[in-house]
Amino acid sequence: MKLFENAAVGSLVLANRLVKSATLENMATPEGLPTRDTLRFYERLARGGSGLIITGYAYVHPSGRSYPLQHSASSDAMVGMWRPVTDKVHENGSRIALQIVHGGRQCRPVPKTGTSLFAPSRIPNLVYFTLPRKMTEEQIICTIRDFGRAAARAREAGFDAVQIHAAHGYLISSFLSPLTNRRKDDWGGTPELRFRFLAEVFREVRSAVGDDYPVMAKMNISDFVPFGLSPKDSFPAARRLASLGLDALEISGGLLENPMAMCRGSAPVDVIGRGKTFAVRMYFSMSLQFMRLFLPFRENYFQDYAARLKPTLSIPLMLVGGIRSLSGAEQILQSGCADFVSLARPLIREPDLPKKWRKGIADRAGCTSCNRCLGEMEQGSRLACYLKPETGST
Repeated sequence: MKLFENAAVGSLVLANRLVKSATLENMATPEGLPTRDTLRFYERLARGGSGLIITGYAYVHPSGRSYPLQHSASSDAMVGMWRPVTDKVHENGSRIALQIVHGGRQCRPVPKTGTSLFAPSRIPNLVYFTLPRKMTEEQIICTIRDFGRAAARAREAGFDAVQIHAAHGYLISSFLSPLTNRRKDDWGGTPELRFRFLAEVFREVRSAVGDDYPVMAKMNISDFVPFGLSPKDSFPAARRLASLGLDALEISGGLLENPMAMCRGSAPVDVIGRGKTFAVRMYFSMSLQFMRLFLPFRENYFQDYAARLKPTLSIPLMLVGGIRSLSGAEQILQSGCADFVSLARPLIREPDLPKKWRKGIADRAGCTSCNRCLGEMEQGSRLACYLKPETGST
């Protein structure tokens, strides 16, 4: 079975082609450092048999923190604190990558701190009702350097690779999108100039970690909103990344304003609207139900995009999005649509799902795509399966 064959990402050889896709954990200290919960979470995933585990996004600078208990890659203190986690993952036969990110316009506003959100352009965030400032040239250059320093810390902390988060509407994603990047200078105005920020981030990261260290990226193939990024621009961007020397690409889609594009299934409006005013609850309820109607769940829902991109891509492709069965995962690989399959919600519920699949115990994952894990996480709870916690990551 191809799913359980060895496979390589650059110089890194993996035991199989199953990847734990990144998800915010909400398990860090207020300073962004890993905790015992972090260690237990990743130890359980490693024991479960995933070939590669990609951590939830770690911010490269405090200005890019999206959630209060998000992990950080912005301080040298993270190096020693992450070492027990990476060592434990290795002891259990898996490999681990740190996903690095800047939240940009999708950072939660922090009252009374005076901290300003910044982004390529002054495009309002319609979830948090904030208006970011347009980044200056100096801020752009400093942020690029922050990504390089974060990657160097990841290597020192024992991570086997880094993944640059250029998807889901965060800072790099917002530079790529014509909806959120309205600049007319050297950082916007054409697809090539909108790509420049990501290109410079990659070059900085590569310089910081060296040619022998795997560098991956996660990128939207579509924002799934009017005037947003589409395959017309995202596919050429993927090929440019490959030509620069990227080691693997994971594709996804959607922004914070349309979360059902990236995590299709049920809309847990009772959770997401908790504590909000009636007007905001109604906004969330109507928006989520609308998106659920037009972006229905189906297994392997990004596969059609992968099938179009893969023949023109010279590097390994990771496919995430609605993979719920062993037969579905194997079909992706056998068809040549992708080189790896990435799962998030199923492995939150069943960290040992890879071992179950290898042993033939089950074909389908137990995850029902209820999205309650993501709804609870949005409210500040730690990442876990809330449908039946005893089988999840609690």
